[in-house]
Amino acid sequence: MADRPKHPHKEIEAAVSSAESKGWRWRKMGHWGRLFCPHADRDGCQIGVNGTPKNPEDHAKQIGRAVDRCPHGKEDNNEKV
Repeated sequence: MADRPKHPHKEIEAAVSSAESKGWRWRKMGHWGRLFCPHADRDGCQIGVNGTPKNPEDHAKQIGRAVDRCPHGKEDNNEKV
């Protein structure tokens, strides 16, 4: 997190920071980077983060939805039922 560059759009920076707080990891790939869920080593979820999206607000919402849809964050709670 400390070695990740700050995203130029505040909405996307907030979405990426929120994902990181939920255990997602950022890696430099493509135009700006890619987020990997905590279970990326086991074919987990991932989403690309565009450095210059046409609509930063919509892209930030897409990132948030992808993080919320990831089933791996809820895995521990559901398996113990």
